[in-house]
Amino acid sequence: MKKTTPEYTSVDLSRWARKEHFEVFQSFAQSTINQTVEIDITALLKHIKEVGWKFYPTMIFLLSKIVNRHSEFRMAMKNNELIIWNEVHPSYTIFHHETETFSSLWSHYDGNIHHFQNVYAEDIARYGNVLSYWPKEESRENIFFVSAIPWVTFTSFNINVANMQNFFAPMFTFGKYVKRDEKVLLPLAVQVHHSVCDGFHLARLFNELQELCDGIQNQSEALNA
Repeated sequence: MKKTTPEYTSVDLSRWARKEHFEVFQSFAQSTINQTVEIDITALLKHIKEVGWKFYPTMIFLLSKIVNRHSEFRMAMKNNELIIWNEVHPSYTIFHHETETFSSLWSHYDGNIHHFQNVYAEDIARYGNVLSYWPKEESRENIFFVSAIPWVTFTSFNINVANMQNFFAPMFTFGKYVKRDEKVLLPLAVQVHHSVCDGFHLARLFNELQELCDGIQNQSEALNA
């Protein structure tokens, strides 16, 4: 299969409002931001049970929806140039009980939750028992990362990435959800690079995710775009 280069837009640094911040966090102040929040998934769980969706691909889709809304989560360095991918697709982990290892698998995202549920199911059926780290033949440049630790809940989670200067793709990690005060809460951690994201951008992402989870029953048009 012939690989095609994903479409992207080059960033004109001279016109970019974040130029100075980008240069600071690319030089002496290299850093990532790690934040963990609890997402109320009470309404979401009720809805996916009614419609027969699976929980993990639903959450991956909702994150994909929000990540693709905002350019700060679609940035990368390509040919020594800062770019914004036109779209990004989720790369997520699947666990192998027999070896206690995992694989990293990506699925195509097109904005339609029904399509994504089907694509996810097809990819799991085809590659779910392949034990290699990258079981899918075709690789993608324009991806972000999702993983899950469904065996334990947590209030803080941190990933340390070496040589992080140009690693801009967000990394999300789910924990085990818990019931508290009649609510079901899901711990969600995210790591982003400070060169392209601030706390404001993370807060907007978390707030938009919570809105999607709360209003899932009334989001059919938005989730099938």
